[in-house]
Amino acid sequence: MKEPQTAITALRTGEIDFMMRVPVKLVPILERSKNLHVVTGPELAPTVAFLNLRVKPFDDVRARRAVGGYGLNRVEIAKVAFQGHTKPLVSVLPDGVPGAVNLNEMYPYDPEKAKQILKEMGYDKNHPLSFTILLGNQDTTLADVAALIKNQMTKIDVDAKINLMDTTAVVDRLLVKHDFDMLVSNFGSLVDINMRSVSFFYGAQSDYMGIDDAKLRTLVYKWRETLDQAQRRQISEEIQRLLADQMYWVSVSGYPFFQAYQDYVKDYVFYDQTAFLLEKVWLKK
Repeated sequence: MKEPQTAITALRTGEIDFMMRVPVKLVPILERSKNLHVVTGPELAPTVAFLNLRVKPFDDVRARRAVGGYGLNRVEIAKVAFQGHTKPLVSVLPDGVPGAVNLNEMYPYDPEKAKQILKEMGYDKNHPLSFTILLGNQDTTLADVAALIKNQMTKIDVDAKINLMDTTAVVDRLLVKHDFDMLVSNFGSLVDINMRSVSFFYGAQSDYMGIDDAKLRTLVYKWRETLDQAQRRQISEEIQRLLADQMYWVSVSGYPFFQAYQDYVKDYVFYDQTAFLLEKVWLKK
């Protein structure tokens, strides 16, 4: 079923047995249903607000720190857009991913500091920084995130507009044309930093933002070359801190996934991966 609300109705009436993706907004509705179970798991996917390093002024780390760092109220986004079901996030890795490091202290919400940085770059209320937020039409929660970011930008005298497009067109703008200022989206579940490192190589197919950093590439190679888990954790932390310091990767919050199933569905296990396994699931009817 394409429409989430239609699927929710079908689940509540017993037309379907389970639902693999429950939008965050609809979780409270299902939680009030006595015969349904709503489940989730460790947060493995981030909500992101990518800044395109290929375009000005985001080729300058100061602009990235102002807009993607101190200018984002991540606490508000987690509380309002996700109804408190997730946490603010600065690191590239959500806290459910092994080796994730909490870096939220690097960029506390500080609109005055953001405005000061922008002022040093020549931007102010009379000469505001302007950019467009690219947004796909696949997720109403992400639309709420974009709207919150747009509003937060006004508090640092930045003019942000939202460009809502078909998801296919967004992918083309992101991966092929690299034609965007900021992209608000969510990304797939991770198991370690190496899964994300495909985006850290300039010119690669998954080079979303245009990162070109020799130190970062060296760290990725070091992680891949060693099998020692302690060394991998240390290198992973270095990578996370470098990405956050330079604001190469702008995380906003985690992105929680919810699933729901009927009470008569037994041995159902939340599984947020590419495959969806139902070998042990049975229906008590």
